[in-house]
Amino acid sequence: MSNTRSSSTRRFRRAAVLAAVPLLVLAGCSSKSSTSTSSAAIAAPTDGSLTIGLLGDIGQPPDPDIYYANNGLAIVLNAYEGLVQYQNNLDTVKIAPRLATSWTVSKDNTVYTFKLRSGVTFHDGTPLTSAAVKVAFDRRIAVKGGAAYMVQGVKSVATPDALTAVVTLKEGNAAFLDYLASPFGPKMESPTGLTKNAGTDQAQTYLMTHDLGTGPYELTAAQTGTKYGMTQYAGYWGTKSPFKTINLPVYNDASSIQLAFDKGDVSAIVAALPSSSLPKYNTSSSYASYLLPTLQSALFTLNPSKSFFTGKPARTAFMQFIDQQKLVTQVLGARSEVATTLYAKGMIPGGADKQNIKYDPSVFTAYAKTLPSGTPMVIGYASDNTNAQQMAAIVAAQAQAAGVKATAQGFPTSQVFGWANDPTKGPDAFIDGNNGPDGGNPYMWGHVFWDKTGGINYFLCDAPAVDADLNAAVKSGDTALFVKAGEQYSATGCYLNLSYNKDWVVAQKWLAGVAEAHNIGANELDFSLLSVTK
Repeated sequence: MSNTRSSSTRRFRRAAVLAAVPLLVLAGCSSKSSTSTSSAAIAAPTDGSLTIGLLGDIGQPPDPDIYYANNGLAIVLNAYEGLVQYQNNLDTVKIAPRLATSWTVSKDNTVYTFKLRSGVTFHDGTPLTSAAVKVAFDRRIAVKGGAAYMVQGVKSVATPDALTAVVTLKEGNAAFLDYLASPFGPKMESPTGLTKNAGTDQAQTYLMTHDLGTGPYELTAAQTGTKYGMTQYAGYWGTKSPFKTINLPVYNDASSIQLAFDKGDVSAIVAALPSSSLPKYNTSSSYASYLLPTLQSALFTLNPSKSFFTGKPARTAFMQFIDQQKLVTQVLGARSEVATTLYAKGMIPGGADKQNIKYDPSVFTAYAKTLPSGTPMVIGYASDNTNAQQMAAIVAAQAQAAGVKATAQGFPTSQVFGWANDPTKGPDAFIDGNNGPDGGNPYMWGHVFWDKTGGINYFLCDAPAVDADLNAAVKSGDTALFVKAGEQYSATGCYLNLSYNKDWVVAQKWLAGVAEAHNIGANELDFSLLSVTK
């Protein structure tokens, strides 16, 4: 759809941050820590504070219409709320209420009617009404940041009463609820506050250090590169945790944040520790480890602009050469499982999008014998992704044994996301250790990874029929058409969904509600749902 195609450059920023997060080796890790002996467990704080460590600064202002990365979601998703969200503590995609209590969708997916929750107030004290929906959508387009594509297809927003918003789209879009449920989807902001603090930049300066949301916490401190702080909003409509203040100190390296956690200065760490830290926490009775569902995967893509993979037979032979089970077991461990579908896990009901690439290394071995001796191949990986590096080294060694002069080479993420401008500058193949879509609709996966305009199709391996099917499917919501698009793209030989990845959270033993505070769309926690173990 045209309203999504304009998002390519924004998706580059989102994907770059995801790719920069190390994929952790979690072999032997269960959903919680095991119970062998360790040092005495650290006591829960008695001052009503919770400290969540941030590895590196959030990188962008925590403005919901600007922020399009990962670390800062801890702030954005606790200060702001959207109309809907993905249901927490669930390993499949399910739209759940948030500021909208119910909704209806027209048969042609062009009209979405939302009934808003009564009694909700913004942090400036003004009540939430349906007028805020149009204001939020309009601001997102005006500031031209973040995931603006999610509302570019909106034709109008009608407000028949204070708690009813009728959103009419320019054309049918069955993914619209997923746009709204995405952690990067539009959030409701106080119209009064936006006007009062508009300045010359649509309140962007104000929202660097303040917020105008309805969430359980208010942003009360923002010292870039040092720390962020949040305070519980007394007028919050929903569940309130015992934590009145949230401290979010910034640590520049993993060893520092781990030391702070061990001392009890940090209550939890989300998706930040290196794999070498796992054994310590996995075998300790003093800490808790959680493996939680995400929409993220490790992916293998081939570059058809390079001579080695110009032909489809070479690409399909090489994909059959990839031993998914070995790579997942030896490198990715318990954080991941072998991917069996073309889209993210659970996106297509019943797994109808089965990935039919059969492991048979003999096909590539036979093909390699037809090549000149010493034919080179470069298998790339993001240079800051340890596990992708290990996988690339394994595959390169196997290719060498088959007679190909294969090497594994790291590339900085800035270079990786520049290949779409000229794929010939990229390697022959690339292992993406951890990446995912903005949301849980199949279109949000297929368009991003398979369409050359989607933003994360590094080598522009494109099949026009796939693009057409995706664009038709997102209008109607036709699951069969999404499946067909996936099968057609898989047939290009450019793409392999290698593994389903999970989020790793390590927490002090006294912190309760971690799984309940997590949802499949984001690697962060809803602080209002956390508590102290009794």
